[in-house]
Amino acid sequence: MHFKAAIPTNIITGFLGVGKTTAISYLLKHKPADETWAVLVNEFGEVGIDGALLGANKQKVVIREVAGGCMCCASGLPMQIALNMLIARSKPDRLLIEPTGLGHPVEVLAALSSEHYRGVLSLRATLTLVDARKVKEQRYREHDIFRQQLQVADRILANKADLYEEYDVPVLESFLCHLGLGTKIDTVQHGQIDPAWLDGESACRTSLVQTGREIQGQDTGPLPTPQSGFVRKENQGDGFSSCGWVFAAGHCFVAHKLTSLLMGLEMDRVKAIMSTERGWILFNKADGILTSSELNEAPDSRMECISSMPQDWTALETALLSTRYEADLIASKEKKEL
Repeated sequence: MHFKAAIPTNIITGFLGVGKTTAISYLLKHKPADETWAVLVNEFGEVGIDGALLGANKQKVVIREVAGGCMCCASGLPMQIALNMLIARSKPDRLLIEPTGLGHPVEVLAALSSEHYRGVLSLRATLTLVDARKVKEQRYREHDIFRQQLQVADRILANKADLYEEYDVPVLESFLCHLGLGTKIDTVQHGQIDPAWLDGESACRTSLVQTGREIQGQDTGPLPTPQSGFVRKENQGDGFSSCGWVFAAGHCFVAHKLTSLLMGLEMDRVKAIMSTERGWILFNKADGILTSSELNEAPDSRMECISSMPQDWTALETALLSTRYEADLIASKEKKEL
């Protein structure tokens, strides 16, 4: 394959809850109408939600997910298989790769710049989204992956700028200086990335790669929809744990009860697409703030929680099941009988 035909490829990375999926969704809305774009999404959790969000109502967009941790674990085979299938299926004009917020971006870069993809992919700018407010917190400043995401960036995008105090960006600049980085910072709101930034040059800092790093667990695709009942799956690594549920088609939840449950959860990240008596609702919780929006449709209801603190997943499951519409009807009937 000639170099001219190589697929322009961008990594869009950033820590949990920084807004990567929102940013990619914005880019997809502003892509040239005659181009086909492909997106490879990796999620730390096992359920797989981002692919459904990105693919909703998008024309000439092909999505593939690698769930269950860093996509380069297990010798990189899950990513390579998923990427090869994605390229063969879609023959895209551009490829966007979203590593999990707990993934190792230098290893992704190393895989993409290997001999296997030479002449197939043309690496362009790696964009790292960061919430500048987080730099004040020691657990972020000292987290290896948070630092890695800044170190590989060709452009750093300080997202959620509408929520910043006046000193937040200077603190981020000072931290970058501490890391020996002079990377350009742009402030953005609501993930509104300038599509022109995608064509920036890639420094491809593969010298940062540390070999032998693996997160426990095997990378897989997103959990399929069960024929009945629900399935639950957990994952852990890098000081975080996740638990996700996928419900068979036909399950319905009570919107206000589900909202109340999610508002009370103390998690680093919560995502859910749920069928309710009010229709399909997307729930998103980051930084302790829960947002929701309506969706036209989805194949099933699924929820994923990620936490850096120990959690009683079974107790949460019991609470989640109690918000089902069927449970609500049974409780109402029992109350009348009393």
